[in-house]
Amino acid sequence: MMQGQNTIVANSTTDNVLAGQRYESPQFDCLGTIYGNGSAAGLRAELNVGGVSITPPIVVNASNRLPVVPDDLLVSEWECVGGSQVQVTVVNTTGGNLVFFWRIDLQPVE
Repeated sequence: MMQGQNTIVANSTTDNVLAGQRYESPQFDCLGTIYGNGSAAGLRAELNVGGVSITPPIVVNASNRLPVVPDDLLVSEWECVGGSQVQVTVVNTTGGNLVFFWRIDLQPVE
């Protein structure tokens, strides 16, 4: 499990909120689930795994807290081959800085 929060500057895109995280590129095959929300309306998130887009941009709820399971589910049971990079791109469409709260659960598979 990885969890964190990132400030997304007004009218900008953060290419990967997972940059530098331990399981940004898990070394095992797994199924992943991502949860997320924002400090206010105006965030959109997109999940890419191994260079392949898993979702189109998804509107993020504005609950202003760390994600609650299962309430803040964005995408469930996506596949990740060991060594593939997990990338979560977040876009702020507003004129103010917003916080993106996220959680990713990875379940190893054989």
